[in-house]
Amino acid sequence: MMEQRFARAMEAFCLPAGCRVTVALSGGMDSVVLLYLLKELPGRNFILQAAHVNHGLREAAGRDQQFCRELCEKWQIPLQIFQGDAAAYAKSHGMSIEEGARALRYGFLDPLAGENSFVATAHHREDQLETFFINLYRGSGSRGLSGIKPRRGNYLRPLLELEKQAITAFAQEHRLAYVTDETNGDTAYLRNFLRHEVLPLLQSREEGNFAAGLAAAMQNLRAEDEALDFWAEQISADDAETLAALPDAVLKRVLDRMNGASLDRLHFHEIAALIRRRPSSGQLQIAGDRFFRLEYGQCKFTLLPGEPILPVQPDIPTEWEGLQFLIRSEEINSPFTHFMVDCDKIKGNLIFRRKKPGDLFRPMGKGGTSRLQKRLKNDRIPRSRRDALWVLADEQDRVIWAEGYGAAEGFGCDENTKRVYCIKIGGK
Repeated sequence: MMEQRFARAMEAFCLPAGCRVTVALSGGMDSVVLLYLLKELPGRNFILQAAHVNHGLREAAGRDQQFCRELCEKWQIPLQIFQGDAAAYAKSHGMSIEEGARALRYGFLDPLAGENSFVATAHHREDQLETFFINLYRGSGSRGLSGIKPRRGNYLRPLLELEKQAITAFAQEHRLAYVTDETNGDTAYLRNFLRHEVLPLLQSREEGNFAAGLAAAMQNLRAEDEALDFWAEQISADDAETLAALPDAVLKRVLDRMNGASLDRLHFHEIAALIRRRPSSGQLQIAGDRFFRLEYGQCKFTLLPGEPILPVQPDIPTEWEGLQFLIRSEEINSPFTHFMVDCDKIKGNLIFRRKKPGDLFRPMGKGGTSRLQKRLKNDRIPRSRRDALWVLADEQDRVIWAEGYGAAEGFGCDENTKRVYCIKIGGK
């Protein structure tokens, strides 16, 4: 019976013939049963191997590692062993021991879940229920409360719909040897507290079947989460008017996709509030130099450019991040030439740099404000382009030329100009 349920679960994955499946083998009962079921799977058309991660947390870790080695030798299954220090990893990354061990483990396993390669873990139905309460404790939404999916990318969980009781009975029936993690009974760990105290108490109620009811509720949440994902995938617009009309659950998914990573709750609500106020422009810092920007009704996530200062000499190219900057000196006989400056009006050294607050600039032959920032805003230049604007400044930090505008008043060409600097910024 259990073999049939397992075979159906594996069939649902539709694995390509000749692929590799690696079992995350701890040596505990669940992972040993998983490895055995895969070894004995009728019609198996994939390469089977195992991987054991020694987290360096327990005195018995060496025993577990040796058990896995001997088991795989007995069953003639290739085994990879990884060793790490989960406690040190957790401390250096500001995590709990549980979080650090998990991150370290998946750091080893992720490379094994690549192209035409899969990793199988031994999560079962009770793990699902524990995960529900852990994510409830963390304040998760439907995605977290829907629990573990049978497949996530190239990670497979073929035991997910099987009960712990059935797995235990199977191990006993087939006399499978395994090791027991002595920390499994330590209720100082949240998962163990849920496993040994909370879930048995809820399951002890006579009315109904708590585990089955919760499993059904999680399936419903998963279906709703998938529907919200589908809705969000249909939204390709980035204008504030469209995004402001979306429910929070859909807007969060759209913004996460635009950002390339999940936003935390605080930043999401700040961005949602900004979008729904619908100002013409606005900006919120996400982290470091990463910002959310609203530019004339368009939403985007962007990085602020750095602050390069590039000394330049006439006729000698200067390079930075794939761009070439060049001031070329030329003799001219004609009068005014656009986007050039009169080199005889410039004293001292020159630098290319980004625009910065307080820069004064009035284009040659034009009136209006002398503040460069205000001019750019009046000309409706998007903020991302404003911050990336290049200027040429002298050694007194005066702007003598601005990208897109040309020479500043007092440095441009006139009827008396004999020599000019021709400004060039672009690819090589």
